[in-house]
Amino acid sequence: MLRIALSSLLLTLTACGPTGTWSRSEASPDAHVYMAPAPQAVAKAVNWWITREYGASPATIDIALVASLEPAGPKILELVPGARLVPITNPAAIRVEALRLSNSHASVDLNAPRKDLPRQLITIDMDGYLGNPWKVSGANWWRFNQKQITKVHKDLKNPAPPAAEPLNVEQQESATAETDGDS
Repeated sequence: MLRIALSSLLLTLTACGPTGTWSRSEASPDAHVYMAPAPQAVAKAVNWWITREYGASPATIDIALVASLEPAGPKILELVPGARLVPITNPAAIRVEALRLSNSHASVDLNAPRKDLPRQLITIDMDGYLGNPWKVSGANWWRFNQKQITKVHKDLKNPAPPAAEPLNVEQQESATAETDGDS
């Protein structure tokens, strides 16, 4: 009986975890990004990137947050040694682009500078249970080759005209009749 009660309690606690999304385009309306576990998830992702990319933490770490994550800034600064908040336009900053929380899972999108390489967009997935620290469970490195990047930039500068709609039967017959009459 005790085992069933403890299992039910555990299930209730894990099912009632925080849920929310914060990105450039949206923020969860009732979620408080400045409260645990949101800042801890962002800090863990940033610290993971720093350790992976640099080996040791540099003296100063520039972090830029999208507007919906800015309320978490002071807590993130406490959790990332040597960090300072900078504008999102700062080219040297680790940009935190989005945070998604769903019960005991978090995903953080970082756009990070790399020494002598282009910036890297990466999604860091983490798990955390019942107050335990976040643990990185995976990372998705978004890769684009130069040909893809050039095409995207070209398409953004010169969008293609809308595709012509296919002719219906009457229009096709009319076009054929006009062509036949010209010969």
